[in-house]
Amino acid sequence: MFYSVRSAFIPLFVLVSAFPVFSQVTSTGVEPSPNYDSYTPPTVGSAYTDPVFGAKIQRVSNALSTPNVDAGGNLTWIVNEYSTPSPFNSDNSYFILQHQSYFGLYNGSSGAYMYALPLEINSSSEPRWSRKDNATLYYHAGNQLKSYNVSTGATAVVHTFSEYSSISGNGEMDISLDGDHFVYCGDNRYIFVYQISTDKKFNVLDTSGNAFDSMYITPQNNVIVSWIANGTTRYTGQELFDSNMNFLRQISHADGHKDITVDTNGDEVLIWTNSNDPQPIANCNNAIVKIRLKDATQTCLLQLDWSLAVHISAPDGNGTVIVDTEAPSNPMPGTSGWVAYTNEILQVKLDGSSTTRWAQHRSVPVNSYNWEPKASISRDGTRLLYASNFDLSNINGDNTEYGDTYMIALPSTGVASTSSGSSTSTSGSTQASSTSSSSPSSSSSTSTSSSSSSTTSSATATTTVYQETSSSVQYTGTWYPNSGAFNLGGSATLSMEANSAATFAFTGTGVQWIGFSDPWSGIAQVYLDGALTATIDTYDATQTAQKVQYTVSNLANTSHTLKIVATGTMSSSSQGAWVWLDAFAVTTPAASTSTSSATSSSSSTTSTPAPITSGPVTYSYNDPTAAYAGTWYKNSTAPSVTGSSTLAMDKGSTVAFTFSGSAVSWIGYRDQWSGKAQVYIDGKLLATVDTYSASTLTKATVYSAKNLSETNHTLTIKVLGTHDSASAGAWVWVDAFDVTP
Repeated sequence: MFYSVRSAFIPLFVLVSAFPVFSQVTSTGVEPSPNYDSYTPPTVGSAYTDPVFGAKIQRVSNALSTPNVDAGGNLTWIVNEYSTPSPFNSDNSYFILQHQSYFGLYNGSSGAYMYALPLEINSSSEPRWSRKDNATLYYHAGNQLKSYNVSTGATAVVHTFSEYSSISGNGEMDISLDGDHFVYCGDNRYIFVYQISTDKKFNVLDTSGNAFDSMYITPQNNVIVSWIANGTTRYTGQELFDSNMNFLRQISHADGHKDITVDTNGDEVLIWTNSNDPQPIANCNNAIVKIRLKDATQTCLLQLDWSLAVHISAPDGNGTVIVDTEAPSNPMPGTSGWVAYTNEILQVKLDGSSTTRWAQHRSVPVNSYNWEPKASISRDGTRLLYASNFDLSNINGDNTEYGDTYMIALPSTGVASTSSGSSTSTSGSTQASSTSSSSPSSSSSTSTSSSSSSTTSSATATTTVYQETSSSVQYTGTWYPNSGAFNLGGSATLSMEANSAATFAFTGTGVQWIGFSDPWSGIAQVYLDGALTATIDTYDATQTAQKVQYTVSNLANTSHTLKIVATGTMSSSSQGAWVWLDAFAVTTPAASTSTSSATSSSSSTTSTPAPITSGPVTYSYNDPTAAYAGTWYKNSTAPSVTGSSTLAMDKGSTVAFTFSGSAVSWIGYRDQWSGKAQVYIDGKLLATVDTYSASTLTKATVYSAKNLSETNHTLTIKVLGTHDSASAGAWVWVDAFDVTP
């Protein structure tokens, strides 16, 4: 196959220094791809601008230059496994790609390749990220379900299914939304659900005599089985079962590429291409269709030309789904075969109201399967991976099986990302901050209420922030964790089910509920010490992170409880009933006098008191007094003082922390991939620090300076981009700063 070079030169690849930059193209016309048959992709690690839709696209792999640790030589292709299992863990700190027969681990922030996973984690073992531990992968080997920790290298057997010689997920399934269930098939015949936390295997469906293609576990831990045969009778099309494999209903007459998610109203939905449906709904041919599982109702989202095939990938519930289109006939741009949406990466809203066109993947059918992009979205909907061969077998003479992977960073839609399922209790470490600059200071909710009690006012006080994972917070009902970086401490929890409650026990004179508001947020009730004090509509037309939803002050300095109850309702303006809990901020007095009134409000807040200064004060890495330059990446996986930290490896990247005190300590993370940095105080170089450690050290004191004058100072950390010969990387981590007054 030879293509003529187009006469009009259009510069295709423009390297960009700022990544990401977001695109938003919603046209529906034919969009030819310029320089389709002549341009090659950028080097690995570089990004380019899609010439039609404007998305910034980063190349994350270079297969032909990557050693094949299994077979020797170099690889031919590095691709994401499939569209439905997310290659990203829950906080996007890692992702995995298939290196032909095995998998490689990548840094989720930078896209950099880290190392090859053990060869037992191969193309047949279906590795799936845990939703509860961002360093753990589950996979199967023979008849065993196993786990692998990417931080420690530890492997463990979760369960041995001795009744079978082997188990499989049939290639398409992922871990359940609650992070606690898998659906597997034993000996290619017996389908069952397995619960990790209870080590329970549920009842089995014997498929003997009925050929099937795949099985998916749904957000509510039901199971969809896709049968080979089309039709309207049992064991045809796609059928829904409960977790004990009791038949519930047929949901479609035929199989097809698909994925499962939660709609904005909480419904379980299957997003599916109906190209094989012998009885499609009216005016909906070769379309992307939403099927509501509770009654099999179908909604047409997007019709496509019959020449296009698709893959589908759904995030955890942000109101959209990712679709990549593929043209097996390999048309040329500008010909009649190049129809609307040809060879594109699309984002389709689940209400069918719009389709965003992000990029053209530029992969052509020179082999039977590897050329297909199989676009796959992260659980929170902000990272997208897809494969492409860029037609390099024709342009450069590369192997026809060649393929590499590319990443697009997408903007958050603001819809709840339900990255894990129901939980009746949550526990974790308390996160504290003693500085006024890190405490919430504003609110825009409209409901107000007041109460009276014997209270204490304070002349000097401190504010402590407790994360939603604190053991002081007790949950009932169904709550979902969210690991969005926009949250305080990098995590939050949310619910949309009526009467789901979070009760926070504290001692102090005031408290704030900190949450998130957006167009899908709903109404909550607030109880103080058991009494209903406010009903708050958390809806906001725009996304507002770390928002103070409710404040009460001038309480008695004794034990109290603040209870947030999701009502399952919303205002007429909202598209959902989600109620978010990010953190609680508690005010505690240092000295007090008696007063007799207390007030509470959801539309105002008090300024944060000054911190107590009798001992060292800890400042988070992201405190406003820390100024960053260069390229830094957030990490929410490694244990840290405040739930997240930051790291850099680019030479010259700096952080300058301004403080007032007699001593300061840089708190960081040290491991086998850590590198060197210089430390300055007030512009004077005091030390060159090697942060490498043969064993992992968390919350470690990397450097301390003492006996300073009790005035303002600046601690500067400069990344050198170098490392000790024993280290495998040059990463420099900043977790927090300890300041002694």
